[in-house]
Formats: sequence, structure tokens, C-alpha cells
Amino acid sequence: MNKTISFLLGLAILLGFAQPASAQASVVLTDAQAAHRFGQQIQFSARIQSPIQINSATVSFRPADGIAQTRALAFNPDGTAGYTFDASLNTLTPFVEISYWFDVTLTDGTLFTSDTFTFRYDDNRFVWQTREDGLVRVHWYNGDAAFGTSALDATLRGLDSARGPLNLDSSGGADVYIYASDADLQGSLALGGQDWVAGHASPSLGVVVVSVTPSDEQGIDFERQIPHELSHVLLYRQVGPFYGSLPLWLREGIATQAELYPNPDFAAALEGAAQNNSLIPLTDLCAAFPTDATDAFLAYAEAESFTRYLLENYGGEAFANLATAYVDGLDCDQAPIESLGASLSQLDVRWRETVLGENRSGVVFSALLPYLILLALILIVPLWGILSGLPKRGRRG
Repeated sequence: MNKTISFLLGLAILLGFAQPASAQASVVLTDAQAAHRFGQQIQFSARIQSPIQINSATVSFRPADGIAQTRALAFNPDGTAGYTFDASLNTLTPFVEISYWFDVTLTDGTLFTSDTFTFRYDDNRFVWQTREDGLVRVHWYNGDAAFGTSALDATLRGLDSARGPLNLDSSGGADVYIYASDADLQGSLALGGQDWVAGHASPSLGVVVVSVTPSDEQGIDFERQIPHELSHVLLYRQVGPFYGSLPLWLREGIATQAELYPNPDFAAALEGAAQNNSLIPLTDLCAAFPTDATDAFLAYAEAESFTRYLLENYGGEAFANLATAYVDGLDCDQAPIESLGASLSQLDVRWRETVLGENRSGVVFSALLPYLILLALILIVPLWGILSGLPKRGRRG
């Protein structure tokens, strides 16, 4: 009796395992595709066949930097099924990798899930050329082979420079897309729901986009833009989801220092702002930079100079500890106390006085002088009235 029960249980288990495999085999999905027009639409399609009637089918897709969405498929008379995603209303990050898969439900309740497929949401408004070296790839559409070689060389040297004071790991490679004009670049970012006017990095994707026109100045543009944006990619890989915890002045200061061709106009901008008492407090550059072009340029100049000052005066280890303090969630102004022994506001004053020669104490006193005079008048006039109203005492003989 026990042997019979054991046999029947074993048979039931085998049949249970065999049923899903049989169900999966009853559905055949072929010709899976995701054809896109950048900034407009993505057409998902597949041919789905089954000896059992299909009740419903869906496609699910997930950008590498986003969340999954599931949409119902519409069936055509030829046996194909598809769904069109409106990318003009639902923006996607340029060059993001998108995974997608299909789910099918049969009328007998059988569920089928396809393999997962991937494609890159390239800006296919242009025909890109590619040069690569290991995990490093550069892509461009305007310029000859020498242009691409120059870009690849700048990228390889830029990765080394982008390691910066934190000795970031550069082994992960990157994709660098080079637009031929600011207008083309801005159009790409706008279609992706982003609003930048210059080079940009999508750190989580390992993607950098820059604008460089083929010309005699292209080498300088490569050496300035590419290492800067690569620094953001490497820094993100170092701290992961805590990247946003780092203040903007720190991120941009590190990135600006990585540039192989430093901006010669930074010094003049800092000197003029120091003389005019128009420097931007570092605490105002923690979350955002100004939108005005002139003020934004000054913000980058300040970030570069200030981070360099911290490195030269406190050393690389203390600088790394500062980054860790921010990653740990400490306040923008207070985090430096733990690693550098002073608040951001105090360090700001020291930097201005040491590097820019600004007499910050004198500036503060000059700014407060009118208020001090007013306070003195408010206090002295009533006191004078009180004293003058007191009776005078005669002299003793």
C-alpha cells in the first residue's frame, strides 16, 4: 500500500512539473522587434502562434534608468501583434538601454513569458560612426576618420584624468556621443525631456554627450568637454545611488579639475567677482547652479578653485572623507566639520581670503557698518536724554 501511494505521489509530481513545460511549448513567439524613431515612437511587435486560442497578450518594457511599463498588444490578421509607444509624450533618456518581453495568456489559463530582449534608444536622426578601444566607444556623425581617432584618444586620456583626487575606477568604460552643433545636442536632450545647453553625462548609463564641431579647435573642445563629463560617470559608479547626496559644487569642481585643457577665463571671472564683492556663497551652490549664463560660469570657476584649495590644503585623504560625509547624508554646510574641522561657510571665507585675497572680515564689517551706526543712534539718543535729565549734584567745599 505504501509503495502504491509513493508511486502515485511521484507520478503526480512529475505531471505537475511537466504541465508548465508543455504549456510553454504550446506558444511560439518569433520576430520580436522594437523599432523606434527617436523622440517620436517605439513600435513593439512579435508574431505569436499557439494551437490553443490566445486570450490576451502584453508587452512590458523597462528603461535601464526607469521603471517597467506593461501595455496590451493589438493583434493583426497576419498573426502579428504590436503596440506603439508615444515617445513624444513619454520622454526617454537618449541612448538608454531598454529591455522588453512579452506575456501571453491562453483561453485555458496557460501563461507564457518570452525571453527578454534589449535595444538601445539611439538618436537615429543621425547616422553614427563608431571607433572603440576595449570598453571605450566614441560615436560621431559629422567628421572624417581622423576626427573619430582624435575623439577616441581624448576619451582614453580623459578617463585617466577623470579618476581625479578620489582615484576613481575607470575600468568600466563609457560611450561618448559627439554632436556636431549645440543645436543638435540641445534637440536631443529636449526630446529626452532634459534641459541642458552644453555637454551632459547620464552617469547611471555610462553615456556622455558633447558638442564638438570639426575644426582646428576640435582638440581643445575634446580635451575640455569629454574628461569633464566622464568624471561624472566615474563618480556615479563610485557612490551609486548616493551620487545626488554630493553637493553640486563638489561634483562640478571635481569634473572641472579633470579637464585636460583648463578654461583660461576662470581666473579673470574670479578676480572680477572678488573685486566687485559678487562671489556666490558656496552654500548657495549645493543644490543648483544659477541659470544665468554669466553667473553659471562664475559658479563653475568657484567650484574648480574651491575644490583645488581643499585638496592642496587638506590632502586627498581628507577630501575623500569629505565626500564620504556627504554620502552619509550630512548637511551641506556641516559635513566638512567632520572631515576638515570647519563648516562650509568657514571654509568659504578661508578660501576667499587665501586664494582670492579678499578681506572677508573687512567686507562683512563694511556691510554691517550702516546697521551698526543706526543701532548706535537708537541706543545713544535715548540714553543721552536720560542722562541730561538727571539732577546735577553740587560740589563739596
